[in-house]
Amino acid sequence: MDTEATHVLLVGGTGRFGGKLASALLVRPGIHLHVLVRPGKRRESLTGLADQGVTLVEGSLQDSRSLDSAVEGVDAVISAVSGGPEVMVDGQLRLLDAARRHGVMRFIPSDYSLDFFQAGAFEDSPLAMHRQVAEAVVRSGVRHTFILCGTFMEVALSPLARVFDLERGHAAYWGTGDEPFDLTAMADVARLVAEAVVDRRAENRTLEFTGDVVTVNEVSRVYEELRGHPLQRIYRGTLEDLRRHLAREQSATDSSRDFLVQWGLLEQLSGRGRLRHAARTEHARLHPVTVREYLQARLRPLGDPWAETSATARP
Repeated sequence: MDTEATHVLLVGGTGRFGGKLASALLVRPGIHLHVLVRPGKRRESLTGLADQGVTLVEGSLQDSRSLDSAVEGVDAVISAVSGGPEVMVDGQLRLLDAARRHGVMRFIPSDYSLDFFQAGAFEDSPLAMHRQVAEAVVRSGVRHTFILCGTFMEVALSPLARVFDLERGHAAYWGTGDEPFDLTAMADVARLVAEAVVDRRAENRTLEFTGDVVTVNEVSRVYEELRGHPLQRIYRGTLEDLRRHLAREQSATDSSRDFLVQWGLLEQLSGRGRLRHAARTEHARLHPVTVREYLQARLRPLGDPWAETSATARP
């Protein structure tokens, strides 16, 4: 084993955000990256990672024995999984137990969300899954870092959140349209995680990181400035109407991704879970992408209209 390198196991590294995390970790000097892959996953789809020197480890969050093998000899574990309680809670707790048994020196659970630590705020919300895992992490004694970033920019400004459909030129919103929410680009969050996992100053801390704070009306105005024509705005009801709508959906859904995204936005629009922003200057050197910059790249008239802004290209 390379005693000079910090060996980091990334779980969920083949997903959209996980792929950006893998890229950010690969360019950090002194890190040797391991990626957990499900048994039977087609190896040709992972050739790019293997070619970059990544160690591919077969395992599953449902199989404690495979997790023991995956974390053996690893210094840090980063989770980037998503899904319902069977993944976000049960699976991550198995991963945490394996990390504790094998003396892993840092554990970063899959948060990358709003502030779910606010007392009494989320008992009735699917976001309580994050707090349940965080409390178990603290009790375990494993050194850790929690990362809070609001909502991913690429998700909140996509049809997945059921607010903006920029391709069709409309926004269907709840509330007044003037409620602020926190957005951060995936690549920026990935760079912060890649720094934090080897930074002793981030040990046993909660890091807040925000690219921008906007409202539905502000995003609409930026769109209109860039495109030169109005964004059709469709009023869907009050925030309480949205809460009742999601409560009805919750009984019929299996914690689908778009449902969780909508619930997270509801919490932010309602003022719950907003980041304090007191620590934003701590990470200002990362120059996170703003919503205007993101939309300038995404809505540019030439080239790929859905190209994502890469924070790594910024000075």
